[in-house]
Amino acid sequence: MAHALHRKQLLIITIICFLVIVIKLFHLQVLGGKRYLRLAEANRIRKIYTPAPRGKILDRHNLPIADSRPAFAISVIPCEMDSLTITNLMRFADIDDERIKNWINDVAYLRTPIKVKRNIDIKSVLKLEENSHLLPGVSVEVEPVRVYPNGSAYAHTIGYLSDVSPDELQNDTFYKPWHYVGRAGIELQYEKYLRGVDGIRYTEIDASGREIGPIKEKREILPSAGYDVQLTIDVQIQNLAYELISKYKRGAVVGIDLSDGGILCLLSYPGFDPELMTRGISATEWQKLISNKSSPLINRTIGSAYPPGSTIKPILALQALEKNLIDAYTRFTPCQGSFVYGNRTYRCLSKHGSLNLSSAIVHSCNIYFYQLGLKLGVDNIASFLQTWHIDDRTGIDLIGERKGNVPSRKYLDNRYGKNRWTTGLLPNFAVGQGEILTTPLQLASIYAAIANNGVYYTPHLLKAVKNGDKVIESYPVQKQQLNISDKNISIIKQALKEAVEKGTGGGAYLGNVTVAGKTGTAENPPNLDHAWFVGYAPAENPQVLFCVIVENVGKGGAIAAPIVRELIRKYFEEKNRSVTHE
Repeated sequence: MAHALHRKQLLIITIICFLVIVIKLFHLQVLGGKRYLRLAEANRIRKIYTPAPRGKILDRHNLPIADSRPAFAISVIPCEMDSLTITNLMRFADIDDERIKNWINDVAYLRTPIKVKRNIDIKSVLKLEENSHLLPGVSVEVEPVRVYPNGSAYAHTIGYLSDVSPDELQNDTFYKPWHYVGRAGIELQYEKYLRGVDGIRYTEIDASGREIGPIKEKREILPSAGYDVQLTIDVQIQNLAYELISKYKRGAVVGIDLSDGGILCLLSYPGFDPELMTRGISATEWQKLISNKSSPLINRTIGSAYPPGSTIKPILALQALEKNLIDAYTRFTPCQGSFVYGNRTYRCLSKHGSLNLSSAIVHSCNIYFYQLGLKLGVDNIASFLQTWHIDDRTGIDLIGERKGNVPSRKYLDNRYGKNRWTTGLLPNFAVGQGEILTTPLQLASIYAAIANNGVYYTPHLLKAVKNGDKVIESYPVQKQQLNISDKNISIIKQALKEAVEKGTGGGAYLGNVTVAGKTGTAENPPNLDHAWFVGYAPAENPQVLFCVIVENVGKGGAIAAPIVRELIRKYFEEKNRSVTHE
């Protein structure tokens, strides 16, 4: 009886176990079949992204300023890495940075490849391939890397790339851990066009994590390169500007196409190697950059503001004409080399005698303009400088532009205290010293508007966004007609022409092309003065303008004017050559 009961209990237990197994199998194969199939495939199939090359950055003639080339990179699958593999990787790939080990451990949950070292040489590639059996989850891939053929000559304008940040990965689903992102200049400004769309391929892997071959059932998606960004920059002009300005310690050059405000040249010197940033700058290299007294990271064309010196004189003369305070024939107390106002003596570099307005500009007479400044007054000076946007940004399509400074009544009250400043400041303002500050781009834009008879173009770098030969987007040229008399502008333009022909701007004289322009010397105590020159050509039908500042070298006529002369010469040589070839 007891034996029969025992058999019955055993049978019931067996049936229950069988039913449990059946239910479990049903759950695995029917209810969860698709899920577990996906898990099995995930262990057998690896999804690999193929990085897309960034679009090219081209000059106005389609010459490359930034491009991409193939390079080797080491990728790892974090979830397949153990401590021994990481140790082997660091040994065979010559990685001695413990941060790499910590980083791999931090993302150990990831099943997708991440880059741990880029731009590796062929010797390292061969070493890794020879020891691949000791490196499960490690692969060598080919990826596009950014190259800048002309390096530091374009660093501030083009910018540079660096690895995507954790915040960007979290906030923008487009980015993947291996992506580069534009950090400055055009690379940042037009990131959305330049970045490409990665491709995807699927490969079968063995138990050790090594690739066996492609999965035929899964179609490969090819990478799509980013759009090309064509700029208004002319590399021939920019390269010459770099050659000329690099003879000095610090300076900036701006070139403008007067037909539409397109930037021909935007150069800040000294610069830096943008590839240094892209491939990952070391702490030592970074410290060397930021401790450099010449501040190579600053874009002087849009990020530094200087006293304009005597380049301000034609601008204030135009305001005095507009206000009917003077005419072309107005003369003040003759220049005897000094001028006394209040308890202060203001000086000139020469004894010019009696001058009219045009002669005062041609010979850059300080005494004439000290008196003109007093006649204008602070409100007239400030309002006219604001008309030219000196206290604002030009609106160029580049991040990092700063404003200039206009010494308005409000500004002076804030700086010195209400009623604590005197009109003794005005003579200095009239010769471009003191609190008037302008960036090289701002000053270039003002003179461009004078050359264009009062038409102010917003300066721009973008010419077009292109997909091959197809234009995706063109820059919408923006212009404003300033309310200034043609007659008064003509008076100033004639004086600027004569300043080069027989005045302080003689260093810009070219002969076969008529140049108009103005020198400037910006005081920078206790250091040497900054040298300015702004010039355009041809004077009778302006096509191109250049603005140059060279820091701490002395007078503008001797240093900056010859640089403008050579840039104008190059512009017309190149233009004539292109016409001949057509």
